[in-house]
Amino acid sequence: MSGIAGLVFVGGRPVTADMLDRLAAATPHLGIDGVGRWHDGPAGFVRFALHTTPEATTEAQPHADRASGAVILFDGRLDNRDALREALGPADPGAAAPDCVIVLAAHGRFGDELPQRLVGDYALAIWQPGTRRLFAARSPVGMRPFLWTRQDGFFAFASEPSTLIRGLGLPKRLNEGALGEHLAARFVTDTETLWDGIYRLPPGHALCVDDGRVRSWCWNAGPFADHMDLSESEHVEQFRTLFDQALIATTRSERPVAAQLSGGLDSSAVVCRIDQLVRDGRIGAMVEAVSARYPGEICDEGEWIAEVEAQCGIRSTMVEGAPFDAMKAATWCAQTLHLPLRPNTAGTVESVCRHLNDRGLRVGLTGEGGDDWLAGSRAHWPDLFRRGRWGGLASEAGAAGAGWGRPVRATRAILAGAVGPLLSRSRRERLLRPHLDFSQDTPPWLSADWARRIDLADRWADAPRPPALGSFSQTQRYRVYSLARRHINMDNVFSYAASRGIEFRHPFHDLRLTRFLMGAAGDMLRRGDSKKYLLREAMRDVLPERIRQRTDKANISAPIIDAVTQRLEKRPFRDMHGVRNGWVDAAVLEQIQAEHLVWRGAGGGAPPMSAYAAVWNMVATDMWLEYAFENERGE
Repeated sequence: MSGIAGLVFVGGRPVTADMLDRLAAATPHLGIDGVGRWHDGPAGFVRFALHTTPEATTEAQPHADRASGAVILFDGRLDNRDALREALGPADPGAAAPDCVIVLAAHGRFGDELPQRLVGDYALAIWQPGTRRLFAARSPVGMRPFLWTRQDGFFAFASEPSTLIRGLGLPKRLNEGALGEHLAARFVTDTETLWDGIYRLPPGHALCVDDGRVRSWCWNAGPFADHMDLSESEHVEQFRTLFDQALIATTRSERPVAAQLSGGLDSSAVVCRIDQLVRDGRIGAMVEAVSARYPGEICDEGEWIAEVEAQCGIRSTMVEGAPFDAMKAATWCAQTLHLPLRPNTAGTVESVCRHLNDRGLRVGLTGEGGDDWLAGSRAHWPDLFRRGRWGGLASEAGAAGAGWGRPVRATRAILAGAVGPLLSRSRRERLLRPHLDFSQDTPPWLSADWARRIDLADRWADAPRPPALGSFSQTQRYRVYSLARRHINMDNVFSYAASRGIEFRHPFHDLRLTRFLMGAAGDMLRRGDSKKYLLREAMRDVLPERIRQRTDKANISAPIIDAVTQRLEKRPFRDMHGVRNGWVDAAVLEQIQAEHLVWRGAGGGAPPMSAYAAVWNMVATDMWLEYAFENERGE
């Protein structure tokens, strides 16, 4: 991730170099490859460069088109360069053109329909001086943030909160409603941030500022093709084709590429299939596998990693997950105004970034997205019933759980899972938005009075709904494009990586692949009680058979428990801001912490059912409030 920022004065006041310098100075952790500035009249742009593709090394951003005067900021990677260049015809800027130049040319041709033509991971902004209009857009699975604010007389945007708050001298005001969602571990807002007055453009959305008015819309609302009638072999063939395409696209780099290897199904599929593509001459060089491990811990994946090493004839570089460092976390909050990184993520990300820096690498592939897109559900059961495919429905019910060996249970499953959502609004809502808790009851660790004051139940009730698509299954799957918790959990991770000169890429989130999966037959994703059926079938003769059939996942909560324990030694729950402000009940969090400490001490077994995310969210929020608001030096 590079970074972008911009300022537009609505009344025509000119942007000055000093203004842009302040935006840049407020973002010192970005711009590994320099900071570019442009301003003309009421508009000014800043770009924090991180070069990760061959073409990026020659680009200069912000980039202005000589003919039209339009100026672009492009934070991202364009994965369909050839197709887009062909669509441009005579306006094609050439094979060596940087991504930003191709995208700006495409905007000149397609206007606001531009995002429908792009494949990749990006956030972009284009200024049209003739009409004094700003256009911005984000890719559907938004890994590149776009934050914005509309203040008296101007509109501003940035990748980072510190750019807006410090660079513009905005007051630090807390958005208690969004904070309540976070502390409740039910974050649903798709446009708000923890900062009052600072918003985010959701993934798959576009925005324009015209005559001072801000308008946004979803450009990725479908329709999506329905592949229910494809055979199993056709599903597998199509998935393989699109997965290969995604791997080839995400390995485009001006330096060698690394890939995180955990031993799980998703990351192993990335490494093993790339190995085959290298052998076939379709990818130029093998990725360097990097495995962040916790030797001796229950979350260590060493035995599974060894399976991949033997299959591919490689040796993965082991880096130990770094222990939580409270002072580093405090400094991070103070410098960037981000939440601290979740310890189980921070430990691996810090170690991987350090290793890639030592090796001079800048790109790391992940298995992120495999769980989201491929695990499947039974949301297609109402579709089968509605289309009269009762034989297929009966067959699937027979393959799930006890099946037709217990006919009463199987019949009830069909009535609840297939008929219920057609007749009952509440069942329909639960089916289409399974990531939400529809009880809307205040969690026991939150103050009921505070929850009422910030209208928490109403916020949950008004949680964004997916667009009405052609089927139950597509409507439910669409949630992956816009999961709000991805913003609250991952923006700080990608910002941290960028601050170390590293860009993480995610083949499973490739737009062409995800659009296919939006329409895949439900039993190709979940067959009986087996999740990721399509991936497992597509990875025959690719993955080690033991990993291909693996159904468990490592529990990686131990580093979080250790970090919380460390923090509590210096600052017990009763002294934290959330408790002192009357937002959170310390006794409930203490009980949850005690239960998890017992599990941690036992060294394994089934973890407690209590919501440990609430404990970490309280600790993280306390650090954020202390250092981002009160002590900006992180002391």
